[in-house]
Amino acid sequence: LFVSNNAGVDWTGPCYTNSFSSQRQDITGLIVQDAGAGAVRVFAAVGTRGLPTTVQPDLANYGANGVYRATWPATGCPATGDWTLLDNGWPAGTGNGDPTGKLLGRLEIADAPSNPDTIYALGSDAVSSGVLGVWRTDDGGNTWVQRATGSGVQSGGCSNAANGGSQMWYDSGLLVDPGNPEIVLLSGVDMWRSTNGGTTFQDITCGYGNGNVHVDHHARAFLPNGSGGYDNNKVLSGSDGGVFYTANAQFGTGGSSSANRPTFISLNQTIGSIELYSGDITANFATAANPGASAGAQDNGSEWVRWTGTDPAPAQWTVRNGGDGIYTRIEPINELRWYYSSQNGALVVTQTGPNGGTTNATPSASGWGGDTLSFVMPVEIYRYGELDVAGSGCTTAVGCTYMLGGTNRVWETLEGGIPRSSWYPNSPNLTKNTLGNRSFINQLAHATKSPTVVIVGTNDGNVQLGYGMNQGVADSATWVNLTDGNTVLPNRPVMDVAVDVGDALNPAASAIGYAALGGFDQNTPGTPGHIYQVTCQNNCATFTWRDVSGNLPNIPANSVAVNPNIPNQVFAGTDWGLYYTDDVSVPNPVWYRFENGLPRVMIWDMAIDRGFTTLAVFTRSRGVWAWPLPSGPIDIIFQDGFETP
Repeated sequence: LFVSNNAGVDWTGPCYTNSFSSQRQDITGLIVQDAGAGAVRVFAAVGTRGLPTTVQPDLANYGANGVYRATWPATGCPATGDWTLLDNGWPAGTGNGDPTGKLLGRLEIADAPSNPDTIYALGSDAVSSGVLGVWRTDDGGNTWVQRATGSGVQSGGCSNAANGGSQMWYDSGLLVDPGNPEIVLLSGVDMWRSTNGGTTFQDITCGYGNGNVHVDHHARAFLPNGSGGYDNNKVLSGSDGGVFYTANAQFGTGGSSSANRPTFISLNQTIGSIELYSGDITANFATAANPGASAGAQDNGSEWVRWTGTDPAPAQWTVRNGGDGIYTRIEPINELRWYYSSQNGALVVTQTGPNGGTTNATPSASGWGGDTLSFVMPVEIYRYGELDVAGSGCTTAVGCTYMLGGTNRVWETLEGGIPRSSWYPNSPNLTKNTLGNRSFINQLAHATKSPTVVIVGTNDGNVQLGYGMNQGVADSATWVNLTDGNTVLPNRPVMDVAVDVGDALNPAASAIGYAALGGFDQNTPGTPGHIYQVTCQNNCATFTWRDVSGNLPNIPANSVAVNPNIPNQVFAGTDWGLYYTDDVSVPNPVWYRFENGLPRVMIWDMAIDRGFTTLAVFTRSRGVWAWPLPSGPIDIIFQDGFETP
């Protein structure tokens, strides 16, 4: 828990820790109240968010979790002894005591604006990942009463909805009606509503049943009534499917049947709200008569869109497949092959345009050879080859066919994955193999001028460069590990990479690559920074890393791209928007953030079209944005030049 006393400019903390260093425990709920006379009262819920990983195990004890209260001082943190564990009537979690056998996982809290002493707590079961129970206090946490068990969160006949569903570690939350403390919204796989103070909850969305609201709810709000208060019938829900609204959140008089369930409408046709993993745009996007784009969306499949004319405007996209849309790629010459992938490397291709029938393009029989791979496994196509030149990977007749897939190894096909058997592995395990099933390739890319050179970044902090690709023979490439023991490059997840060679006719002579680093400087204080440049000579027999982060803020960088028209102009997609520098070669590059037109949201992926006319960015919650790629330095006043497709 951290605190700022100057509107977020400076932060103090952590304000409190526990002794269970081997267990994953998080602040999963927080309430800040005006206690009068200038005092501030804070409630912190300590729970466990997420699933166990090699780095953050849950172990078998599930943590000593609970609700804590403190009066906040005017500056700094409360003293350790000023925190009170509110455990009177609390059956799970024992604070600083022995955690063995306790079942309390993620913990959410919400207070009643009409009576701040009334607080609800929603606990998830660390074993079943359903609702463990709902508790309520009416005296500011001094005593608690359990109002509902998991069975009180009723399915109402909705599939996968009993006990709040089975992933409360992921989707969970509470909201109390500002005017009536007896009315409570509860989020899980669906959204539930209680009118009796949390004793029972009715499913009002039924996402896996016959409801029209997407599952996996994370946010909820009552809307104003126009008279200074709130209308508890007008409700917004934020889920993996975006934003939905109902004007009447009550059930009809006939009970909880589907006919009496509230009706929600989707607001997503007029707001960009879907989380995009990746995407692509067609060649010469800025000048083409019929430009197109594709994208993969978390839990919302893959989508595509085409425009008529050279000025793409906001448009409705067409959903191509369900599940999680991950990487999408477009063959840029004939634009007939459109690739769509879903979770864990499932790849399909259409050969008749974006909406044509698809065939499986995943390697035959063994999939990706049983390799360790990311849920968001990267797939790339080499789009920049000179037409009809031997070894370029691009011909007039067939288009571009050189492709890559990243597991913990690099897979390659010279035939666009058609047939499936054309894929073959062309590297050893390129990870450190230190994170168990999370040691995998996060991103890989061909050199812009030559498909014979490939760069790879891994989740466990490696960067490797491969030479001699595209021979059509398994394990024929030569790989150079550029990580160098992380003496310069931070030992944090490498989220994205980019590379180009100095001479397309002699790609082994020299290369310049980039790595975008996740995490924060505090994790690697001796090697701070988020954008690094590596310079190679002679097949990377010698190489030099340089931190080019300059004045970039200390926030995760998720993507990096180089303007082929101006190689010193580099773009960095971060958790807080898009940055660029006009000259990455100077000792301390100056970075600028795009303002106004482009939202300050997570930039997860970027794409530059064949023809080098356009930069497209794919955001986590605000859609796809395109910008004309310059051939000279960027005018500061043009930082708002993005438009959204």
